[in-house]
Amino acid sequence: MFPSQKTLLSYLTFVQGGLKEKNFDIRKTAGGRSYVAVYKKYNATVSKNFLEIHLFWAGKGTCCIPTQGYYGPMISALSVTPSTV
Repeated sequence: MFPSQKTLLSYLTFVQGGLKEKNFDIRKTAGGRSYVAVYKKYNATVSKNFLEIHLFWAGKGTCCIPTQGYYGPMISALSVTPSTV
């Protein structure tokens, strides 16, 4: 993400096939700052050792920075922490 960018960067979040977030705006959650970690917590049941996570860009990102095109939100890492029952 570029510090001067003022566009809406949002996506749909699905975990194990269930919609968890709709039009989640990364910049808004980060307080309008770039290069800030955003933490979200979702509980999910893992079956057959597979955890399925889908992040669908909602098509509301920038079209001109750094060059003409379409870019979605920048996500550099995901962390998954197992819990015991």
